[in-house]
Amino acid sequence: MVVAQKKFLGDMNTNKKYAIMLYLSGGDGPKVKGFGALEHHESTSVVLPEGMPKDAIDNTITDVVSHEFFHTVNPLKTHSEEIHYFDYADPKMSQHLWMYEGGTEYFANLFQIQEGLINKDQFLERMGEKIANSKSYDDTMPFTVMSKNVLVEPYKDQYRNVYEKGALLAMCLDIELRKLSNGEMGYRDMIRKLSQRFGENKPFKDDKLIDELVTVTGYPQVKDFYNKYIAGNQPTPYAQYLSMVGVDIKKQESQPLFWFIKNPNETDFDQKTNAFTFDDHSALSPFAKSIGFKITDQVLALDGRTVDIKKVQDFIGYTRTIKDGQDVTVTILRDNAGKKEKMTLKGKAILDKMTMETLSFKANPTPEELKLQTQWLTGKK
Repeated sequence: MVVAQKKFLGDMNTNKKYAIMLYLSGGDGPKVKGFGALEHHESTSVVLPEGMPKDAIDNTITDVVSHEFFHTVNPLKTHSEEIHYFDYADPKMSQHLWMYEGGTEYFANLFQIQEGLINKDQFLERMGEKIANSKSYDDTMPFTVMSKNVLVEPYKDQYRNVYEKGALLAMCLDIELRKLSNGEMGYRDMIRKLSQRFGENKPFKDDKLIDELVTVTGYPQVKDFYNKYIAGNQPTPYAQYLSMVGVDIKKQESQPLFWFIKNPNETDFDQKTNAFTFDDHSALSPFAKSIGFKITDQVLALDGRTVDIKKVQDFIGYTRTIKDGQDVTVTILRDNAGKKEKMTLKGKAILDKMTMETLSFKANPTPEELKLQTQWLTGKK
């Protein structure tokens, strides 16, 4: 992974050393709230649950550590004044989480396909998952506005979208650049030029980034993309951009779901309380909102059926039998001034309808689409 990253970054990689510190949480150790990692110029600290299978830990480390390492480029070495002169006591946020987090997350996936760590179907599946996950958030909220105000409501609830739509914005901009340049320039080239123009000790002005991107790429069309989809409120036309590289999006209506958050994959389990927990940044389902459920609540039982991790499929199976409008009782643990309080919430079930979108390579792409696809997936001109 590290060798592949160094090759992908080329002269953007200036680190002489890099340490990876891993903490596996579980058993009798300290209670950890949430998992993930934090970056530094020369290290990253990673926290994962010890109960994960080793293969899952290996795969997660590849995804998580690569993301954190790419932060050595952006924003640690390429950033605005808000980042450079960051005031932890009185923080002023930058408009550009789409690039700092979204572009970094895109790099963490793009380098794996370009350097042969995953195949092109796996890469496409990952991008498809990000499109699906992004649907849980407000697709018309300007990313620059959300980023600038991410510490306050209603914007902070949209933060997790930086890893979904933020990465997809970088992907579409990558395709746009390759289309404009006949494959000669991509998102990575743009970031390289930006890092050469600025650097660790020379920040750019936050509201002038788009002008700098036009300067380093030489394409005024980049400003149109930025104004429409990053600073503007137009939903990103993923189908349009993916079609340019020979990829189709097929929509399929899924069975309506009953659950507490819109993305069930962001559910975890607390072994000490025998309850379901949820990522703090997850979007609540319509049902959860209707009964006053909070994202920090832990689910102990549903209609009297307690959570048993050994029989979790039975619990999930029951949720799938719940009909729209059915009376439902949820037993929860709620943090009340540092103490866990057992509560009961009641309401009528609201099933969340979802449209599944699958990405697939076109059976008969045009020569132009195939050429652009190859350049996109290999990084070669």
